[in-house]
Parts: sequence; C-alpha cells; structure tokens
Amino acid sequence: MNPLMDPGKVRGLQRVTSADGFFLICALDHLSDFAELLASDPATVTFADVVTAKDAVVRALAPSISAVLLDPLYALGHLVASGAVPGTIGLMSSIEDEDYRHPDGPRRTRLRENWSAARIKMAGADMCKLLWFYRPDGDPAVAEQQRQLVADLAAECAQLSLPLVVEPIWYPLPGEDPTTAEWKAGRVRGIIASAAAANRLGVDMLKVEFPGYVDTAEGREQAAAACAELDSMVSVPWVILSAGVEYADFRTQVEIACQAGAAGYLAGRSIWRDAVSTHDAEARDQAIAAARARLEELNTVTRRYGRSYTPARPLDEVVKELPAEWYRTWHA
Repeated sequence: MNPLMDPGKVRGLQRVTSADGFFLICALDHLSDFAELLASDPATVTFADVVTAKDAVVRALAPSISAVLLDPLYALGHLVASGAVPGTIGLMSSIEDEDYRHPDGPRRTRLRENWSAARIKMAGADMCKLLWFYRPDGDPAVAEQQRQLVADLAAECAQLSLPLVVEPIWYPLPGEDPTTAEWKAGRVRGIIASAAAANRLGVDMLKVEFPGYVDTAEGREQAAAACAELDSMVSVPWVILSAGVEYADFRTQVEIACQAGAAGYLAGRSIWRDAVSTHDAEARDQAIAAARARLEELNTVTRRYGRSYTPARPLDEVVKELPAEWYRTWHA
C-alpha cells in the first residue's frame, strides 16, 4: 500500500497536527536533564517528583499545542492514565534511551530496552520519535549502522501503520572545535545532508536542528538560505527543534524556518525550562503562564509564515489506491 494512503499513518499525522495543518508540539521526553531542574541537589529528586512535575507542565500547556512528545520512563503511561494528556491533542513517544551526556567518538543511537514501536502503538501514541546521531564523514561503519537503524525502524513502523519522525543530530568528532567558524559552517551543511539522508530512508516527518545562527543579520540571511535548501531536499514535512536555546532566538529560528517551508516546531526547554526550574510556587505559576504565552506566540508565527500540511489525499486517488475490500490484504 502507498504509505500516503495508509489509514493508520494518515490518522496518526492528523492527530499530531492542528486543525489547520501545523505541528505545534511540545517536547517533554527529557530524562536526567529534566530532573536536574527540579532541585538544587538532583539527588533529592524522586521518581514521583519528576512524574508530578511533567504532569503539571502538560496540563498547563495542553490547550496551546497540537501534540505532546513524552518518554515512557517518566511520562507516557502516567500522564495518559492521569488525564494530563487530553484526548484533544496528539501523543508522541520517543523510542531511544538518550540523555545529554555523551562519550567522545562516534555516537550510536541506543533504543530503550524493553520498549518498541509496537509498544508505542499499543500505548495509544500517534507517532514514534527517534533521536538519530549522524556523521557520515566520520566512522563509515558507524554511519552505516545508523542508516540501517532508521531503515529498520521505518520498516517496522510501516508494518504497524505508525508514523515515524526522526531527529538527526550533528555532533563534534574528536579533535573538532565546535566554537570555530569552520565547524559551524560544516554543521550547517551537515544538518541539511542529514535531513536529506533520513528523508531517503522512509521516515514520515523530520525534526531538525536549525541550520544556522541568528546572532547577526548576515547569519540570519545565511540561515534563511540554508533552510530553503533543506526544504528543497526533503519530501516529508519538517519542523524545528529548540535545542534549549534562549526563547527569543528560537522564535526567530521558527520564523525563518517557516518562511522556508517548515510546518511548525517541536520544542522543549526553550519553552518550559523556567517553569520547571522555578521552585517558588507563585513564581512557578508566573513561569507557566509565560510558557503558555511563548507557545501562543510561536503558534501565531507558524500560522503566519509556515506551510500547512495535511496527510489527506484527493478522493479519486484514494479510491484507486484502496479498492473494494482493500482491508482483506492490508497487513495480512
């Protein structure tokens, strides 16, 4: 079956987009870095503390988003069962087991033990998310392993009619200095190349790093050109991740990316970091209100400049692709 006509994938993509076709998604699949925000001494933070904090953030932000991305460890099952994730928004789950601490050398994406695309589907999630480290100019064997990982997961998700979003991450290799202009220029090229590579492997959506820098007028102009190039090289909808940058910069990134063809954002710490790290109750309420305001502003920017996406196809194409009794052989 043409994946564009797969009713399971179509429905999943419908669920994570807004009614007018934009990806307005909040990411809360963070692990140790989330717990570290909750107290000055992370050792005092309990499992229940993390679940409770994620529950509160999702409840507060849900009215302003089209979907939420959660992890199975601290959030997915808990926040569905508690009702923090309302039925009016989509649900996405990460499949990898990653944090923000990495050893030197080539990085291999680790899938979470005892978690799978099948279990993500069974849990009621609408989409599977994979964080994907990719440096094809590094160790060729590692790069091939990473490509095969995506290809295998894309095939598995297709068998489950579960949409897959991949998040390519460009990272420094040993001996590289990420503060240099040369490395930064290479990173921009790498982000574009990684998106194109993932696009060829059968993914349904891309969550990409911003291919550029916005601290100068020249940087913003170059970033706009890079976003346009990225858009020309992919055939699936793409959104911008926040990578924890300051909110003002992220807003600028979303505007530039949407002007080039992005369909929205999938943002985490740049939105809710203050709401989680603020320990005074009154100040926390104000920080949560500020997070809501940030989302509403991003929604306005996305709708003003972004490219609306719908997985629906013309009826004549659907009738041709799904003839009478199509269901008899579907996933047979």
